[in-house]
Amino acid sequence: MILLLAFSAAHASDFVDTWVTTSLEDSNVLAGPEAYSPAANFVQRGNSTFFENYETRFTDDISQTHLVLYKKDDGFIKGVTTEAAFVIRMQPYLDVASSKPGVTVADDGSYVRIIKNFSEKQSLSFTGYAVDANRFRLGYSYDITWGGRDIYAFDPYAAPGIRVQYQAGPNYVFAGAKTAVGDYTDADGNKNNEAYWGGLAGGGIELGKHFRWELGVGSFQQGQLTNVGDVESPLYNAPINAMGASTQISVRTNPDLDYISSSELKLYRNAPEFMKDSYISHRQIDGFGLLVQGEATMLFHNLIDPQSVESTTVERAIAGDVQALAVTGTTELNLDFVYKDLPFIVFNIPGITSGYALDPDLNATPQLYVRGRVGHWFPKAHLTPSLGAGWELPATYTTGGTSFVQYDERNKAHVPDGQEPTAILSTVAGLQWDVSPSTVIVGEVLYTLDNNLSDFQTNEDGTNQFVPEADNVRNALGFNLMMRARF
Repeated sequence: MILLLAFSAAHASDFVDTWVTTSLEDSNVLAGPEAYSPAANFVQRGNSTFFENYETRFTDDISQTHLVLYKKDDGFIKGVTTEAAFVIRMQPYLDVASSKPGVTVADDGSYVRIIKNFSEKQSLSFTGYAVDANRFRLGYSYDITWGGRDIYAFDPYAAPGIRVQYQAGPNYVFAGAKTAVGDYTDADGNKNNEAYWGGLAGGGIELGKHFRWELGVGSFQQGQLTNVGDVESPLYNAPINAMGASTQISVRTNPDLDYISSSELKLYRNAPEFMKDSYISHRQIDGFGLLVQGEATMLFHNLIDPQSVESTTVERAIAGDVQALAVTGTTELNLDFVYKDLPFIVFNIPGITSGYALDPDLNATPQLYVRGRVGHWFPKAHLTPSLGAGWELPATYTTGGTSFVQYDERNKAHVPDGQEPTAILSTVAGLQWDVSPSTVIVGEVLYTLDNNLSDFQTNEDGTNQFVPEADNVRNALGFNLMMRARF
C-alpha cells in the first residue's frame, strides 16, 4: 500500500497558484476586546479596507493552493485538440474562537474542453464545467459580476455548465448554460428536487490594439417565492426569473498596457506554457500608457410588490464602474468610480426582504464610491511603496424613522438614532519588499472612519436607543505585517 501511494502521489508541480501567508494583524489597535477587537495576533485574517480586492474573492493575507491535474492532447481529427483539468482549491484556516485548524476543500472549476482549430487564429471550443461553473459569469470587474452559483435563491451543492465559444483572434462570441438542483414545491404543496436553468451569451470585438467592446446577456431561474403570509396565496412558490445584460468598453493608448481582467474568470491550466517563472510582478512599460474601462450592468427579476402583496412587480437593479489606470515607467496610478444601487447589492438574496421588491417608501439611496491608489516600484531596491484611499457614500434605506446602511448583501448597520447616514473614508499605506521571485514582506497601515456604526443601549428611564459607537470603534486604525509566498 505504501508503495502504491508513493507512485500515485501528486508531483509538486500539480499544485499551482499557491499562496502561503504568515500575517500579524490587528483590525483596530485603538479598540480592545470589549469593542470586539482582539489584540494583534496571527489568527484573524481578512483585514482590509472596503475598496481593496475588487477583482478577486480573497484578501492578500490568504493561504491556499490549487491542485490542478491537467492534460492536453491532439485529437484523432485534424485540427482538434483537447484539454481537461481537475481543479481543487484547498484552503487551511484557523477557527477564530479556539484557534483550531482545519482545511476547506472545494472544486474551483474542473473542466473538459474540446477545441477545433480552423486556422492559427480561428477556433471553436466546447467547455464543460464538471462540478462548478462559478468561473463562467457575466460582467467583467469581479465585484460586480453576476450569474455565478450565488444567483440562486437556495444554496446549490453543485452548479455545473457548458460553454461554446467561437474565437477569431481577439474577437469572440459565446453561448452557454448552467444548472443547479434545488427544492421545488408544486401547486399541491409537494416538495421535489427540480433543475433550475441559466443561460448566458455574449461576445467581444477589438478594433486595432486600442479599443475593445464586450457584451453579455443572461437569464436564470432564480428560485421560488416562499416568503408570503399565506400558503393559499397565488404567489406562494411562484417562480422567480432573473435576466440582465452587462457591457464594457475599454480604451488604451499603449498596447503594452494589458486590459484589466479578473483571474477569477479564467480557467486553470497546469502546463509549461501557462506557468509563470515568477509570481512577483509589477507593471512596467516604456513611456506612458493610459487605460480606461467603463462597465454597466442592468438586471431584472420578478418579486412580490410590497405595496400590493397579492401581485408581483419587476424590480430593476443597476451597477457599473469606470476604471482608469495610468502607468509611466514603474509608477502606476489607479482610479475607480463604482456605482451599485440597493436592488443590485441584494439581488442574490433576492431582495432586501427575501422575495420582496424594494419599497419606494424606504427612500433608498445607492452605493457610490471612488477609490485610488498610487505605487512606485524601485527595481534595484526591490521595494514598492503605495498609498490608497477610498471615499464611499454607502447604500441606505429608512424605515420607521430609522436609517440603515447596507454594506453588502449580508451586512448592514443601524445608523445612530437622530443621525443621517454619512460617508465612509478609508486609507491604506503599504510597503512591499520583494525578497525573492516568490516571496515578499508586506507592511500596511489601514485607517477607516465610519460614523454610521452604533451601539444599542438602555437608558435609565427604560427606553432603548441606538447611540454612536465609541470614537475608538468608529475610527479604526489597523495594521498588517505579512510574509507571503506565491508559487
